[in-house]
Parts: sequence; C-alpha cells; structure tokens
Amino acid sequence: MPMDNSRSNLLYLWPRRTLFVGRLRHPIEFSQAAASLVIGIEGPVQLVLPGSDVVWHEHSLLLAPGQSARIDPQGQLVAACYLDALGQDFRLLSHSMARHQDGVYAGFHGEHSLQRWLKALYNVPVQAEEAFDALESGINPAAQPYPETDPRVARVVERIQSEIGRNVSVEELANSVNLSVSRLVELFRAQVGVPVRRYRQWHRLFVTFTGVERGASLTDAAIAAGFADSAHFSHTFRMTLGMTPSDIVTMLSGSIFVGHGAPVGGLAGHNAGAGLPTPTRQTGH
Repeated sequence: MPMDNSRSNLLYLWPRRTLFVGRLRHPIEFSQAAASLVIGIEGPVQLVLPGSDVVWHEHSLLLAPGQSARIDPQGQLVAACYLDALGQDFRLLSHSMARHQDGVYAGFHGEHSLQRWLKALYNVPVQAEEAFDALESGINPAAQPYPETDPRVARVVERIQSEIGRNVSVEELANSVNLSVSRLVELFRAQVGVPVRRYRQWHRLFVTFTGVERGASLTDAAIAAGFADSAHFSHTFRMTLGMTPSDIVTMLSGSIFVGHGAPVGGLAGHNAGAGLPTPTRQTGH
C-alpha cells in the first residue's frame, strides 16, 4: 500500500540489496565495497574514474565491487542499488551490458522501465516488501536463473553477518569451511569482489542504518554493528560512500525502510520494519 508522499530521499535496506533514491546536489567520490547499479532517473549521470580525464555520460552504470569512481548526478534524481554480496546480480547484469573497461558497464537493457518505476517510487514510496518485488522484476524481468555461488564462501558471508559485532579472524573463518587461509582469501575475493575485512566493514554500514531505522542514534547503531568508535565509522562511511554519515541522515529525513530479515547487530530489541524474504528463484544468499 502506498505511503504518504514526503518527497524525501529514500533508503531501502533488504538482506539481499540496498536501494537509495534521491537527489544528490554535489559530486561524490568513493571506493565501493559492493557492486552497484546506478540509474540517472531524469537524465545521464557523469562518471570519471581515478587517473582518467575521460567523462562518461550514461543513464545506467554497473560498477564492480572495489571500483573507485567520481559520480556527478548534476542535481537530478538518481538511484543507486547496491547488489548482493555473493555477486549473483553483478554477474547476471554484466553479461547484458556494454563494458567500458574492467569493472565498469553501461546500458542496462531495462533502464527505461526502471527509470519510470523509480520516479514513481520517489513520488509515492511504498513498503519494503512491495518495493523489493518491483525492483526484482526490474533487475531480472525474464526471471533468469541466477549464477551459482560457492557454498563455502556463502557460509563465510553468513557467519560474518551473523557475528557482525566480532572480528572473526580469517583463520577461524577458513577452518569453519575446511579451507586454507590462502584458498579462502582467493575464493572470497573472486566471489565477493573485495577482501574479507572490506566486506565486513560494508556490512557493518548496512547494519548501522537498520539500527537507525529502529530508533537508535547513529553512534549507538554504529557501535552495535561492530565499529570501534564513531571516528572509525565516519572514516569507513566517507571512504565507501563519498559522504559523511550526518550528510545522508539529513538527506533521508527518516525515510528508511527495512526489509524482513535485515540484521540489527546489538539492537535486536528495537522494532523491526516490514519487508520481504529473498525471492525463491534465486540461489544462494
């Protein structure tokens, strides 16, 4: 059911994906820890990569995990969908998009339909479960099977998520799936796209915002998610997303929607938001 239209920027948090829809007034520079699909809803966005003078203007961009970039939405409405940790979305989408260079793709085949839906969502936000269904249809309209994942890496990701308040060592993670440290490091980087430590930091950012939605202060939510202190959280946030935490909290004005099953770190006592489980046709996490 549609919610009251506040025209605020929106943030949806699901166990599988994260979606931001809103207006960014200034360019952002970041080094992302998860693959993302960026959509210019009202026109193309500008993309510049480190060490390059080439400026790309694209309506849709797919960026690999670990990719650094500078994006300028030029004040227009933009969406950024951070994709699943195990790379299923990225591998599915990259096969149908034009590759600019390693880690950067453009021309999502369903960009026009997705632009229309995202504009409608911004104007009239809906609850998390309805938004997830529509986003899934937009990303994978033909309901293609998602690429398989390595079950050992999937178990490691699940353990990192379930023990997000702990810095479980790579040695302990490797032992839990009967792999050597070097082999786990290799497999994890190939599947997830970033090292274990970088993925854990990314997931802690996700958990922090589920805590904020449930009523915790930004600092309390960050500590509950496993950050050592507010300085550690702020540094990780700015490096990964190109903004300060206070910037994005102000931009969102309370319009955060959390899907069913989204982790809350040490804030399990806070009220949970409405949501949707991972679609049954997807394999893995």
